[in-house]
This record gives sequence, C-alpha cells and structure tokens, in this order.
Amino acid sequence: MLRKAQGNAGEDQAIDHLTQQGLTLVERNFRCDLGEIDIIMRDGEHWVFVEVKSRSNEDFATVVEQITAAQCQRVRRSAQFYLLSHKLDEHQTYMRFDVIAICQQPAQLHWLQDAF
Repeated sequence: MLRKAQGNAGEDQAIDHLTQQGLTLVERNFRCDLGEIDIIMRDGEHWVFVEVKSRSNEDFATVVEQITAAQCQRVRRSAQFYLLSHKLDEHQTYMRFDVIAICQQPAQLHWLQDAF
C-alpha cells in the first residue's frame, strides 16, 4: 500500500507541475487491456500521455533508466486505444509522450517532453 500511496503522491505532484506549466488535465490512470497511462493532458492541440516515475531515494538517472522499451510500447498502444475509443484519428491528432521523474531524496522533479 505504501508503494501505491507514493505513486499517487507522485502523480499529484506531476499534475500540479504540469498544470502550472499551462497543461490541462483530461484523465488520470486510464486503464485498458493493453496497459495503463498515468496521466492524460492537453497542451494546446497536443494530447500528452504522461508516464510518472516516482522514487523515494534514487537519483534521477536511475528513475529514468527504469522505463523499459516494453513499458513505452504499452503506453503507446494504450494511447492508440484511448484515441480510438474517443473517436480521434491517431494520424490526424497531435500527441506526445512525456515522462515526469520524481525523486524524494533529494527532492527533484524532471519533466522530459517527447521522451519516447
């Protein structure tokens, strides 16, 4: 349960940061059979699919390195499903995949736009 609470707190931090940067929250924790997307936001015309990685005491590089190619593929497929289920054509829709990496000790938040 501690891990889930830490994940939720990280997502809250990410949403706060992104909304301060002008993005608009659309959905949180979108799940389908293909996978999960932590946060879906809008940045102007762009649909932004955000993967949040939050750790209590690891350095930034370690957090980012924990995002695997398979995980990126699951997020991409889930995003395609999301767009189709909302009757949006993925070939005519601007989208990007961002990563928010959060370390609690020392306190850091890094926003990687168009990360994969």
